[in-house]
Amino acid sequence: MKQEVVVEGMKCEGCAENVSKLFLTLDGVERVLVDRDAKVAAVEGAREITADEYQQALTGTNYQVVEVK
Repeated sequence: MKQEVVVEGMKCEGCAENVSKLFLTLDGVERVLVDRDAKVAAVEGAREITADEYQQALTGTNYQVVEVK
């Protein structure tokens, strides 16, 4: 399963790395590639993840899930 997650609030490569690490904590997520400039995380995994689950992974950060495609 592949999904694209639009994430606002990433300002540097460190932000992109943080988002990647946080998304990898979600059950079923196997790979995450973040394009900070495009504000998109490409997520591959065993199941479909909801926008709420992605946002929960970002709890306590300044990142906001805008859309999951």
